[in-house]
Amino acid sequence: MFAKQSAKLNISSQDVPWIASTAAMAGWFFYRHPVLSLPIAIGVALTVLVMFLDQQLQVLNRFTKLKLRPWYILVPFAAIAFTLSNLQPAHAIFLSGLEEFIAEIAAQSAAGGEGVPDDTIALVFNVIRAIFLLLVAVAALFAYNQAQQGNDWRPIAGQVALAFGVVLGLDVITALFVQAA
Repeated sequence: MFAKQSAKLNISSQDVPWIASTAAMAGWFFYRHPVLSLPIAIGVALTVLVMFLDQQLQVLNRFTKLKLRPWYILVPFAAIAFTLSNLQPAHAIFLSGLEEFIAEIAAQSAAGGEGVPDDTIALVFNVIRAIFLLLVAVAALFAYNQAQQGNDWRPIAGQVALAFGVVLGLDVITALFVQAA
C-alpha cells in the first residue's frame, strides 16, 4: 500500500525522514497552540503547492545535477516557524532598577493628577536599551573590521568595555541608593 502511494506521489525512502519531521512539528503545533491550526492548514495547502512544484523541480533537476525535492524546501521553513513560535522576550535586566525607581517617583509625583504612565517609562527605557545594544553591536563590528584590516582594534574594544562599565556602574549605584532610600 505504502509503496503504491509513495510511487504515485513520487516519494522516495530518503524523503520519509523529512516527511516524518514535518508531521511531528505539525502535530506539536496543533497540540501546543490550537490557534495555529489555521496556519497549519495553510501549511498543508502550501505542501500541496510544493508537491505541484515538484513537477517543476523535476524539469530543473534534468537541466542541473541537483536532486531537489520539495521536502528540502518545506522542512527548513517549518523549522524556522517552529523556532520563531517558541521565542520569548529577552527581559533585559540592565537598568531595570533605575526604571522601577523612576516609575515609583512618577507615581508618587502624580498625586492624584495625571502623571507619566508606566508604559511610557518602560518604552523610554526599552529604547535606551535598544540604542545601547545597537551601539555595542556596531562598535563590535567596527572593531572586527579594524582587526581584519590589520589596524588596532583595542581602543574600540576599550570603549565598548567602558560602555558596559558605565551601565554596570549605573545598576550598582541605583541598587545602592534605591535600597538606602
